[in-house]
Amino acid sequence: MKLSWLLLARLLAGGVGFLPPLVAASLLDGLQYGLGASSFAVGMLVIGPVAQYAKQGYLRSILLPDRPDISAWHILFVFLALVIAGMVVSHVALGVPLMALAAIFVAVCSLAIVRIEEVRQVALDRQLLAVCLFYVVPPVMLTVLFAASWFFALRPDWVAISLAMSMAYLVPSLLSIVLRRGLAALSVQPMRMEHVRLLWTESRTFLVSGIVMSATESLPTLALTALGVPQAVATFELVRKLSSAVSVFLHGLSIAFAPRLIKAAAEQDWTAVRGTIWRNTQLSIAFAAVYLPLAVAAVLVLGRLGWIHASVSFDLALPLFASAFVTCVAAPFGMAVAALNSEKWWVIGGFLGVASFAATLAFAPLLGAAQAVAVAVLIQNLVLSLTISLVVSRLVFLHRGEGASPKREVRGLSLEAE
Repeated sequence: MKLSWLLLARLLAGGVGFLPPLVAASLLDGLQYGLGASSFAVGMLVIGPVAQYAKQGYLRSILLPDRPDISAWHILFVFLALVIAGMVVSHVALGVPLMALAAIFVAVCSLAIVRIEEVRQVALDRQLLAVCLFYVVPPVMLTVLFAASWFFALRPDWVAISLAMSMAYLVPSLLSIVLRRGLAALSVQPMRMEHVRLLWTESRTFLVSGIVMSATESLPTLALTALGVPQAVATFELVRKLSSAVSVFLHGLSIAFAPRLIKAAAEQDWTAVRGTIWRNTQLSIAFAAVYLPLAVAAVLVLGRLGWIHASVSFDLALPLFASAFVTCVAAPFGMAVAALNSEKWWVIGGFLGVASFAATLAFAPLLGAAQAVAVAVLIQNLVLSLTISLVVSRLVFLHRGEGASPKREVRGLSLEAE
């Protein structure tokens, strides 16, 4: 499969991705959507550990035959058991309503299966199918559900909105399991204590970093609600979707280049490692230079059309688009962290970034809640990106004069670069 086709499909999926918040901002009750999106955001925050491990550690274990073979069902069962225990404590000790916990649990289940299935499809060289199932189908389903609820005057509350978001992801993930293994996917190996110990050994660093990294997606929505402006969530999400289209392109590059980068690092082919990082950097910055000016113009046009609040969206656009450019520069280095077995720096950089995010929110009385959250996103991304980029640059620099070492067996992929 051509890289250009994969990137085109991922960009089209990103375009579809901003439809749900756009429809919600125009047709649904802003408060109910904000509360429902916040509930789903909690699920995204909880799922962070599995997502981080899946896209890096689990992919690495699938591609490299000398890594332990870990069952996807075991990952899911252990993680959900921990989630249930945490929810019991939240209900008994903190009095969190059962309805809220149920909505969050459904979101966690659907997102956990999605992240694991995406990695399985990528490892099988089915990147285009993964993009269609997990990045096109969910927003299309959600947009149709939102439009239908408005057309039939159903007026969904926050619980219905949160559950709709979860179902939009659960349906394609179940379809992926059927396409990948059929009825054989229902068979589960017995789980023993050694399996749990192995899973913990392989995933612990990713799990900790995932808790922190998921804040990048979830904390802004939660912060807006905590600062008393949940009605701004829809506009904020729309502007962030426009800025994060860069991340959509970067994700396309990641699922294309991450397997070969893992392979090159395993073979200690430092020429290939440097070439992959450099090629990725060139493509991501070139896309940002073309897309970001167009996205800023789109925000202004949407504001003039009255689809979003023009003054709010402009204040949000500047820091969010600046953060998107920072992501373009640093993303290739972030992709290399797991390949170079330096995932602990995700934890360090992530904690520093979240601390910076929280500190920036102190300026909310001065900047306004929405703009303070947007600036906090920029500061958090700067701190994390700088940490990761410096570490990877140093590791690659240490091997500057080295080429390829004797090759190890690695499960190959057939994705073409040209």
